Amino acid sequence: MAPVKGVLLAHTDFPLYVVRALDERHFLVAGGGGQAKTGIANAIEIYKISSNQNGVISTNICRHETDIRAIMNCATFYDGRHHHLATGEDEFCHTYAVKYKVVSQSSDKAEKQDGVRLRKPENDLKEKSDSNSNTKQLTFLIEDTGKVVTDFSPDGGFQKCVRFSSLMTHMATGGADGHLRFWKYPELEKVWDTEGHKQEIDDLDISPDGSKIVTISRDKNGCVWNTGNGKKVTDLIWNYSTSQPYRFKACKYGLIEGKRDKFNIYTVNIPVTRSAKSVCYISLWDSSKFSLKKTASAGTEVISAFAVSNDGIYLGVGSISGSVSVYISFSLQRLYHVQEAHSIFVTSVDFLPCSEAARAVTGNQDFNLLSVSADNTIRLHQCPERSTIHPVWLILALIFIIFAMFYVMSELGL
Repeated sequence: MAPVKGVLLAHTDFPLYVVRALDERHFLVAGGGGQAKTGIANAIEIYKISSNQNGVISTNICRHETDIRAIMNCATFYDGRHHHLATGEDEFCHTYAVKYKVVSQSSDKAEKQDGVRLRKPENDLKEKSDSNSNTKQLTFLIEDTGKVVTDFSPDGGFQKCVRFSSLMTHMATGGADGHLRFWKYPELEKVWDTEGHKQEIDDLDISPDGSKIVTISRDKNGCVWNTGNGKKVTDLIWNYSTSQPYRFKACKYGLIEGKRDKFNIYTVNIPVTRSAKSVCYISLWDSSKFSLKKTASAGTEVISAFAVSNDGIYLGVGSISGSVSVYISFSLQRLYHVQEAHSIFVTSVDFLPCSEAARAVTGNQDFNLLSVSADNTIRLHQCPERSTIHPVWLILALIFIIFAMFYVMSELGL
């Protein structure tokens, strides 16, 4: 039986604000205490996922400290060799190269875990040969590659969101000043800048084909932009009938299951004024007509984090009360829910890729969702793979039912 609050993977020494899956076995978290001189670190950490007789576990294999600035948002992509990371650190967007690195570790040296030296078990020492045998370990090297100011709010700039284009040649940023900015990557040269909203941009995403950007803002508006020239294409009109005013909280593109060139838009809408009975909503939009297709209630817990799985099948949700849920994307039906998985608000969620390599580590699961919180914990949420019925058995069952009906009718003389 899975733990009632999900699998506790790690407890860090700093509050966490972002989590991103790097591959089937590795994920990245980041956050910190900011510029306050409290002794709380600002850092990026990378963990490896593995399994043992007790289930799924994680090991911290890499740490990179970010000086006086905490990472509050980020985006990643993989170019076939290395991962690229763009982060929001106050008014700056910092970029990093996250490179795989194989290191040789002398077997006669004490192992380290979480900064503590661990003694080798006696059996391992006895089996050690006199020669200097080496073991190889996969880790990561995180290198700073650049930074640029992306927000110019008069009250102090603050980048709130960043995304890479699917071709990995550009990135978009939004923040407290309401401006949407489009940048060449890795040059960090600004392509265009538009005042997209009157208030801060809470979230944005770039379409899988790279042609559009969706933004949502505290000004209650959602907009669609052309990546080529920065001109507005249309507004997102959320015309669902409610008894009180709502605003957009999050927006994400997601592939339509089984179609690599077709995709939907998903949004989260929360009440402008919170009350105990106020309901939050998740909505599904047509990405070509930008029309609302379906809206479903997500309960009264205010949503604070949102993600779409890489295959487009699942939607991950975190709330300010610490709960975590997973929805089926095409029906917007809730599949999984854990009440108060974290002690305080969920800051970020992300799905591990679904593949045979992932199943080898995490087992046969429908999904593997990572969640982090300012309570310094990382949790893994899983749902066992749903059993499927082969169509042949359905046909045989139908034939049996028809036969049984005719038999009963003949016995009754009908």
